[in-house]
Amino acid sequence: MGAKFCAEAPRQKLIGVMYLVYTAMLALNVDKNVLNAFTTVDHGLEMTIQNFNAKNIQTYARFDQAAAVNPKKVGKYKTKADSVRNQTDRLVQHIQDLKEFIVCKADQKPKADFENIEKKDDTHIAAEVMLNEGKGKVLKEMLKGYRENLVNMVKQDTALVSALNKSLSTDKPKRIEGELPQTWESSRFDGYPLIAVVTLMTKMQSDLRNAEADVINYLFKQIDAKSFKVNKLLSQVIPNSTYVLEGGTYESQIFLAAVDTTSYPSITVNGKKLKVNDNGKAIFSVPANKAGDYSYNGKIRFKMPDGTYKNFPFKGEYQVARPTLTISPTKMNVFYKGVPNPVSISVPGVLPSQLEPQVSNGKIKRTKSGYDVYPTTAGKKSVVSVYANLPGGKKLMGKMDFRVKRVPDPIAEIFGLSSGAVLKTKFRSGVKVEAVLKDFDFDLKFKVKSFVVSTTKRGFVVEKRSTSDRLTSEQLKLVKGVTRGGRVYIENIIAHGDDGTDRRLPSISLRIN
Repeated sequence: MGAKFCAEAPRQKLIGVMYLVYTAMLALNVDKNVLNAFTTVDHGLEMTIQNFNAKNIQTYARFDQAAAVNPKKVGKYKTKADSVRNQTDRLVQHIQDLKEFIVCKADQKPKADFENIEKKDDTHIAAEVMLNEGKGKVLKEMLKGYRENLVNMVKQDTALVSALNKSLSTDKPKRIEGELPQTWESSRFDGYPLIAVVTLMTKMQSDLRNAEADVINYLFKQIDAKSFKVNKLLSQVIPNSTYVLEGGTYESQIFLAAVDTTSYPSITVNGKKLKVNDNGKAIFSVPANKAGDYSYNGKIRFKMPDGTYKNFPFKGEYQVARPTLTISPTKMNVFYKGVPNPVSISVPGVLPSQLEPQVSNGKIKRTKSGYDVYPTTAGKKSVVSVYANLPGGKKLMGKMDFRVKRVPDPIAEIFGLSSGAVLKTKFRSGVKVEAVLKDFDFDLKFKVKSFVVSTTKRGFVVEKRSTSDRLTSEQLKLVKGVTRGGRVYIENIIAHGDDGTDRRLPSISLRIN
């Protein structure tokens, strides 16, 4: 750094002048191949920026889709994500404007031609613009403000905060013994060939897009971080039958949908606390001694994710009357295409052998414990109708509508993770990418049959493909070459299910520790 930036003794001034002369002499002898190598690196960084842009655009689209479905829940996170996008775009464009200004000034042309920079070896223009004109200091303050804004958004994630502080650091470099102290600006723009400065500024743009990707992915995960994985909690009352014969017993199952097995609710009916079983359900049972209409009410008290308690009131009604039909789903109140859906069908006062169930949009088969329904078309309802063969002839006892859904997509995981940080040492022969169906009661399996592992290496995206669920030796070698803090993506994941369908699963993003 020159003498004009700090007070120096005459001897120090002389050393500084000699250092500048020496640097200039080196610059005059920079090999053209070295300068051309910087151009190659700059092109690689530009490709990396394009890749980050493409991934970020997908994430912003996911924000838009989520906000359209639930604007109240997603709104504040989408606002923050939009702020990150605007801040990043402005800062990336500011750096691009600086690059063009410096190259135009060096080549004395009205428009910058980055493919054919004439003064690649110029070591003065960048320092003149960024140091003497103070544009480097302005850039440093902009980077500092950008970094602080991002850190404030993700301060709960200490690992991400550390990564942002490192990749977007504006600290002055540590002083090396025997050399003059440097500022952040001088360490990046003073005495370097023009093409090296341009490449360094392109790397700054790449770091900004990388930071943008990390932060918006973090914000998207926070949408459900402190909430249940459903959009609404409902108290459920499922009676064995809403009609009870005189002399029989009325029973109903009372539970909270999507119960957390680590935190059971407290259930009371008509002021009396009920015993809750291992499935989070309570059985309400009263004798039905007289025909008529009856009602009851109660509440389910449940501990919320934030530690507070909330009451979910419910009420139920039943009628003690003559025999009628009851159809109770064994697992859910919907049918899924591609799997057997167990149902129990009974009519009080009628023998099971006398019943003849039928179903639209599917088939129904008798099993040892009841019936299995096999729907044909998802999105179209199935109607279960039950007939009884009575002495007077066949009689319709009742019917019930069921929604038919497609089996949900599984989630891709490796080491039990779909994203986050992982130790490089975990990657060894035999490691598998798995397709996991979360909170799905039916016995249906998916197996990954192909995927791609990708990472950025020397400014270029490198991809390796596997045609099974296991990482290949080439993929393992690629991952082991990633430095600490680098990113590995598992993408284009295809899984095949027992239902005969192939599903394309969301990508896995990992940070290597």
